[in-house]
Amino acid sequence: MDFSHYSDAPVQIAVDLTNTLNAITHEDELATPADVASFLETHDEGEWCRPGWKAAESDLHEVRALRARLREVFEAEDVAGASEAINTILADVVAVPRLSIHAGADPHLHFEPQEGAPARWLGAVTAMGLSVALIEGGFDRFGTCNSMTCDDVFVDTSRNRSRRHCSDTCTTRENVAAYRARQRADG
Repeated sequence: MDFSHYSDAPVQIAVDLTNTLNAITHEDELATPADVASFLETHDEGEWCRPGWKAAESDLHEVRALRARLREVFEAEDVAGASEAINTILADVVAVPRLSIHAGADPHLHFEPQEGAPARWLGAVTAMGLSVALIEGGFDRFGTCNSMTCDDVFVDTSRNRSRRHCSDTCTTRENVAAYRARQRADG
C-alpha cells in the first residue's frame, strides 16, 4: 500500500511545529491562539491544512502539548521509542482512515480524527507523516541539530544520511566556529 502522499508536507509540518519552541532559549512562536491559526495558514498545502480555522485558547494548549509529544519522537533513543510516541499520538487523536478523492486525484487514504479540532487534525497528519518517514527512511533519519546553539529537529533527506544540523545556517555557523578555534590553536 502506498502512503507516499504523507512523506513530504506532513513531515515538514511535524518538523516546523516541533521547532516553534526553541528548546534552548524557550522562545515560543505559539504564544496566542492567533499564532496557531497563522501556523496553519502558512502550512496550507492544499489537502494538508485547513485554512480559516479560528483557534481558541484550548487549541493553543492542545497544539503546544502535541508539539512536545512530537519532540519525543525525534529525541527517542531508538526505533521502539519513536514508534511508541507516534502510536500514542495516533491513538490520542483517534486517527481513522478515510478514502479521499479530491482535485482529480486517484483514490487514496487519509487518516483524520473524527473531531476537527486543529490539534487533533495536526496530530493525525504529522504522526502519519512521521510514521511513513520512519518506515521508509529508518530511525536514523530523525535528528536533532548538533549545533551548540540550536536544538531544532529535522528529518535527514540526504542521500548518504550524513546530515548533522537542522539547516545550512547552523552548518555554516559550526564550520566557522571550528575554523576559528583551529586558527586560535595554531596561532
